[in-house]
Amino acid sequence: MKLSIIIANRNDLVVFNITLNSAIEALRSIDFDGEVIVCDNSDKQFWELMPIMCPVGFTRKYNIRIIRQEQPSFTAARMAAAKEAKGEYLFCVDSHVLFGLNTLRDAINFMDRNKDNKMLGFGHVPLRWAHQGPAAIKHSLGISDLGTPWGQWDKVYTEESKMFWKFMPWICRKNWYLNTLKGYGTHSDYFMSWGGAEMLQQVKSLMLGYENWAIPTDPIVHIGPYTPEVVKTGQYKYRTYSKNGNYPHGFGVLVAFYVLGGEEGYKHAKLSEERITNRHHIKVDERWPEVVKVGQKEHDWLQANKKYGYLELLETKPWTS
Repeated sequence: MKLSIIIANRNDLVVFNITLNSAIEALRSIDFDGEVIVCDNSDKQFWELMPIMCPVGFTRKYNIRIIRQEQPSFTAARMAAAKEAKGEYLFCVDSHVLFGLNTLRDAINFMDRNKDNKMLGFGHVPLRWAHQGPAAIKHSLGISDLGTPWGQWDKVYTEESKMFWKFMPWICRKNWYLNTLKGYGTHSDYFMSWGGAEMLQQVKSLMLGYENWAIPTDPIVHIGPYTPEVVKTGQYKYRTYSKNGNYPHGFGVLVAFYVLGGEEGYKHAKLSEERITNRHHIKVDERWPEVVKVGQKEHDWLQANKKYGYLELLETKPWTS
């Protein structure tokens, strides 16, 4: 099988059904040489309604599998789906997206053309949000003025090009993801709440010497987030990973800084502390001893296997050449 689309789903019903139908239509462009694997960790009242969203006959006909994970964590759910995958490539999306007309076809063609590039890491198709126009389509994130790897949105690429990093949607080789990169690592091992996970695995790819690439094609359209006024109505029933996990919202951001940079990561976290505190309501120094405790193993592994150090990567910017 060529492709496995992996999706983590939590408390998403109607929009998940839209995403599932969109994925099936997208698989037509590759003659259905693929599957959709959903790892669901919804609350009980949502999980019980999943058969309505995805009837048994529907799953049999279109090669869709739904697996269950009791403890909420989108990284652990994605990793569980990746381990269940049969495809040569993984294509990761959220549970509330619309696929572009040629997105899957172009992504697979890119990976096939670069099959001899042993240093190929992630491929990224462009992303835009449903409430924004075409000008908001982006491929990449940039380095912030503070030197941290979580800068503002950068640009869209009109030709295949090396790029820095971005969260989903991404495509990569399944074996590379599971056995070489080791995916979300600490974040999935500890079932962490939302925050920092994509920065960890994408920048980890670069530190290990692999290349992240922009694939020019039709964008994936992300449904939501909505305005605060809409959220207050109580109808915002999905993307609730910030409210669960073994650690508070944003703890994973600090873990990513430590795994990637150690004490240099700490310094950069301190430079960004106002932003971290305003967004995640946590203090760096209050959490850092526990951050080191849970991140030590992966940090040591990365140090032993890296091609670029954390600061060296940010200074040399190998994705620009």
